[in-house]
Amino acid sequence: MNYAVSITDTKKTEEIEQSGLTVLNYLESYHESLNQITSVQERPRGIVFHDLESATKLYSTIPLPAYTSRDLIHLTPLLETWKQIYLTTTNGVKEAEDYYRNLEMVDVAEIAAHEFTHHADFFHSEFEDWDENASDMWFEEGICFYLPRKLLMSEERFERVMEVERMLIDAYKEEYGEYSLDAFGEAGYRGGDNLDYSAAFYDYWRSTRTVTRLIDEYCEGDVQKLIDCYREWVDGGEKGRLQDFFIERFELSEEVGRGLWLHSRGTV
Repeated sequence: MNYAVSITDTKKTEEIEQSGLTVLNYLESYHESLNQITSVQERPRGIVFHDLESATKLYSTIPLPAYTSRDLIHLTPLLETWKQIYLTTTNGVKEAEDYYRNLEMVDVAEIAAHEFTHHADFFHSEFEDWDENASDMWFEEGICFYLPRKLLMSEERFERVMEVERMLIDAYKEEYGEYSLDAFGEAGYRGGDNLDYSAAFYDYWRSTRTVTRLIDEYCEGDVQKLIDCYREWVDGGEKGRLQDFFIERFELSEEVGRGLWLHSRGTV
């Protein structure tokens, strides 16, 4: 994949480029693995590596330094920057503090791979044309984190980050609420003026948790089964909410459905 570097602090030029090349190596490996699951015919034109200021103030006002715009992935690849971002979200959860203080480049690569996965062919619309009010937004965001984690991380690290995020969901649910995932982004900048990183991440955590539970508990651990089910909904004309389609398809009780799409806890 082609890349460019955009920085406001020229002292970081070499560090950002070298970190970016590490991320690109992960992305190449990820793309090969992803091809076993789905094709990506319309790949991003390239990736731009930034420092935080360039990503969030020069190119965009989005508070997170990772996004796709005009077929380009934008990302800060600096490990220390992501450590600082994630450490603002721990809310006293020791396990989260431990994980984020020991963040690895695979955690940064996962974010880039998340952006890449949005271009996967099984999604129902072009990423740039995506309706942020669509009822399946939670599904796309959740599976775009699930796949990079499964394909890039060790099983131990996958389980650890998922447990950390389960604890963070519980730590923030009183502050941000337990609204349906149909309202993805309500707690953060997508749904209002809250620019805290925790508010932005809250529904990503919940969506990834829900997608993982659907795969593990109702698809025998096979992500392809969930994707095929999603395609049934798409090919059937996207009638009704996606979560209602899943509830009917997997014969879920009302209690289980509430647990999945409201608070997404480990047990119901």
